Amino acid sequence: MEKEKQIEAQVERWDTYARIIPTVFLVICTGLIFTGVINFDQAFWMGLGLFAMTAVTWWFWTIFTIRQLVKTLNRASRNLGEVRQEFKDISKEVKRLKDDQ
Repeated sequence: MEKEKQIEAQVERWDTYARIIPTVFLVICTGLIFTGVINFDQAFWMGLGLFAMTAVTWWFWTIFTIRQLVKTLNRASRNLGEVRQEFKDISKEVKRLKDDQ
């Protein structure tokens, strides 16, 4: 359960990051371009580099998260299979007890 909470918190952080960082980047770059500190080409390449780093980081996080979710689903499926088998066994036992009476 702890891993699921961690993943949920990470999703919230990615959501916040995706909402805030592009806006902050655009505001800063616009300010730097208008003040002449950088030109549009430099802002473009900085943006492209930051996008690439974000995309690669997100990709690896996604692969890790999918692996965790698959493990969780497999564990849940295995546990449900065990419960199903126990119900079958109990049902047979109840039927046998009814037949004996």
